[in-house]
Amino acid sequence: MAESEKDKRARILKTAVKLFGRKGYYGARMSEIATSAKVSPKTLYKYYASKKALFLAARDVALDDLYAEVVSKIRGQPRDLDSLTIMKNALKSYSDFIRQNRGLARVLAESVAMVDEEFKRTESESFLTAVTAIGLMMQEDVDEGSLELVADPEKVAVLFLSLAATLVYTVLLDLDKKSMGDFDPASALDLFVDVMRKQK
Repeated sequence: MAESEKDKRARILKTAVKLFGRKGYYGARMSEIATSAKVSPKTLYKYYASKKALFLAARDVALDDLYAEVVSKIRGQPRDLDSLTIMKNALKSYSDFIRQNRGLARVLAESVAMVDEEFKRTESESFLTAVTAIGLMMQEDVDEGSLELVADPEKVAVLFLSLAATLVYTVLLDLDKKSMGDFDPASALDLFVDVMRKQK
């Protein structure tokens, strides 16, 4: 039985995710991806017009996996937690995801670090969308009286996501290992949350 177009496309993408995760955008070659996926270069380009298009598809796979993991952790938390605590716990699960999925993490990190204007634009849009969503969640808790912050919720969201990016790179680069001076991303996150909460 012949392989369906959908299955062939999925096999190519799975291979690309693996190779981009191991070698990075600049290290992985389209010819290598085609060979590993057991398709001709012509077939590869039929499904993905360029290396950039294939990398963006690989990034989307990594984001989907990450979001599924983080959302499942958020949904599993007690309903009485405030949004700042929920976001802190989500970031901890994000760090765990990075440790357990280095290849996907590399794809995500490279998509942020790319010089390409389209990558920059989509990453900037994603950041702003996340800032807005987190800011609105925190504002709702502030309005209900279940959370008091030392700054505007949107500013806290910007700082939170900036810290999150730094902590993720720390984990990705193994800078959180004991040999690197005992830096503990979880402690840094706990400290940030404590500083952002208005003390009673």
